[in-house]
Amino acid sequence: MHASLGSVRAILASAALIGLAGLAGPAPAGSATGAPQPAAAAQDACGEVRAKADGSTWHCSFVDNFDGRELNLDKWITQDTSVTGFRTGVTCFTTARKNIQVSQGALRLTARNEKGTFLCQTPSGVFTTTYTGGMVGTRTKFSQTYGRFEVRAKLPTARRGGVHGGFWMFPLNLRYGIWPASGEIDIAEWWSNRPTSVMPSLHYDGRDPQKDSGWDCGVSTPSAYHTYALEWLPSGLKFFIDGKLCFSRTPEPAAPLVAPQPFDHPFSMILNMGVGPAFGNNAVSPSTPLPATYVVDYVKAWH
Repeated sequence: MHASLGSVRAILASAALIGLAGLAGPAPAGSATGAPQPAAAAQDACGEVRAKADGSTWHCSFVDNFDGRELNLDKWITQDTSVTGFRTGVTCFTTARKNIQVSQGALRLTARNEKGTFLCQTPSGVFTTTYTGGMVGTRTKFSQTYGRFEVRAKLPTARRGGVHGGFWMFPLNLRYGIWPASGEIDIAEWWSNRPTSVMPSLHYDGRDPQKDSGWDCGVSTPSAYHTYALEWLPSGLKFFIDGKLCFSRTPEPAAPLVAPQPFDHPFSMILNMGVGPAFGNNAVSPSTPLPATYVVDYVKAWH
């Protein structure tokens, strides 16, 4: 292909500039051409390698950037109330695409008002509701004792009570007994009646509500992307929002357990979006703004 007149002029202009630069002498120290380029940051499957407080590095153990068109079932299981009976508030969790969807590089979990009551099936019977929701988890696919766990996500735009969801962790096995004896770790729990509060909490026998929840954690723009992270060590748990520490706690379990029990065995990760109960501070009602979608850009874990 023959060069256009414009292209020829551009080439001649570039040559002239190069010649002038050469006449000016060698590049000064520290310039782009006169100084060594910094080494690229080390990378692993999770991205740039992160440093621990002790100077060692975290090692990527789980990552999902939701780049496909479907949920990766090698990494996740889906919650189905009709199979498990699990519910939060009056949410009937389903595996339908309207509640769980991967598209445009993100996971979308949506709570919906189905505009009419229906019977939500459970293994032990049925309950009447009008609301469905989405929940996924890594149980049986990935679990870990201690480490760093992080999500980048944006919460719904709802600013009225009735919507509930977040990022949390639950034991793979109930080593110390049924809930809450074996522990629960809430990394970023959210209620639409307190929309700027994104709270970390620990649940276990001996829990002190004032000490075991990060009451001051939150963001002013919950419907924008933020990162929510946990660093979990035998010495305690630290919770971060956008890289800033917002809450830390060393659990004080009831006897006969001794810290770090019950937080000393494998937990899996969970993401959910549903509705609240029929009554209470975050009660769902016909005025609750639905559908409400929790958009997750990535989930990562390190050990």
